Amino acid sequence: MGDSLGDVLRQARTAKRLSQEKVGNAVGYSASWLSRVENGETRPSDAAVARLCDVLGLTAAEVGLEGDDVHRRKVLGLGLGVGLGAVLPTASSAAAAVDPKELVELSLFQLPEARPASREALSTALSEARTVFQEAQYVKLSRTLPSLISGSLASQAHDIAARAYVLLAQLAIKNYQGPFAGIAAERARAQAELTGSAVVMGEAAHSMGVTLRRGGEYQAAIDHLRQAADRLGAHPEELAMRGTLMLTASYSAAQAGWRSQAMELIGEAEETAKRRETAAQRLYIPGVFGEDQTRVFRISVHHALGEDDQALTYAEKIDPRRLPNAERRGRMCMDIARVWQGLDEPQKAFHALRALASYAPEEATRPKVRAIVSELVVMNPELPGLRRFAQHIGAAV
Repeated sequence: MGDSLGDVLRQARTAKRLSQEKVGNAVGYSASWLSRVENGETRPSDAAVARLCDVLGLTAAEVGLEGDDVHRRKVLGLGLGVGLGAVLPTASSAAAAVDPKELVELSLFQLPEARPASREALSTALSEARTVFQEAQYVKLSRTLPSLISGSLASQAHDIAARAYVLLAQLAIKNYQGPFAGIAAERARAQAELTGSAVVMGEAAHSMGVTLRRGGEYQAAIDHLRQAADRLGAHPEELAMRGTLMLTASYSAAQAGWRSQAMELIGEAEETAKRRETAAQRLYIPGVFGEDQTRVFRISVHHALGEDDQALTYAEKIDPRRLPNAERRGRMCMDIARVWQGLDEPQKAFHALRALASYAPEEATRPKVRAIVSELVVMNPELPGLRRFAQHIGAAV
């Protein structure tokens, strides 16, 4: 190959109309670092090359790694692909727990080697990973999720791989790892489309919709979620997926300030919940869909629209203990804290945050929660217990 690595990277980046800053951020480096790489002034690590390839859509061969089999296998292990010779590690060989942000990066770019595993083993591993996620035990999730992804890919268990990537995308979203969330959601979509299942494709679309919304692409998020909803039928599981998609679309519209559209979409979700309520089934993400779930989203939607009094009306109708798992209880408490903060009620906001930490301790360390707590400390430094709470969860004080 005549072009240097830097030339290939620059050409791929400009073809996608991406700035050096955007690509650098996506792989965890600065724009100036990428400039040096493209100019041949520095040689990136194998892991960084793998990340760049993933973001820019390049193959190992295109960056000059195909000829060296040993090197190529190493790069493939970093995430450019997983062969059929890979293996789902046994429990005894499970990796040590890592920080949730590290987990996202490892699962995208440094998957463990695995070989095909039985569907029963993979299904059990997915069920356990889902439970761990829903109980907001994200550090524990790091022990199994990378091997679940690599094992399901090796076994061509596309539905399990899609759902595992959905878990990863949701975790990246929680960590505010936007570019990585997009990569995980796109991988979930690619695997889901191989299944032909509207529900699995809906789960992947849900993650992509949240990622688009987080990036400020509100209409694109709504359109993406609606398209996925239109593929769903009247089976109870499909109704649950449709309602979940409509809730997320409603919140996307509310974030954009489009009240009429937000109310129309959440109205559709509430109607779907009534149809579905008598046959509630657990979904992989984001949990049980039903009327309580629509009320929880009403809190978020009305708060986003600046209607905090209405948000509290719905909050009063829900006992967090009735929600299906710790992750959902934590999310509701965070939403209530934001409402009280908006109403200039710091004591009540702090009470909600302490409830959040009680229900789901790892949820309390999320960037969003830390930001809320830090702002409360700045505005109310004398509030009893607040500064100690902030230090406990790692918020800036």
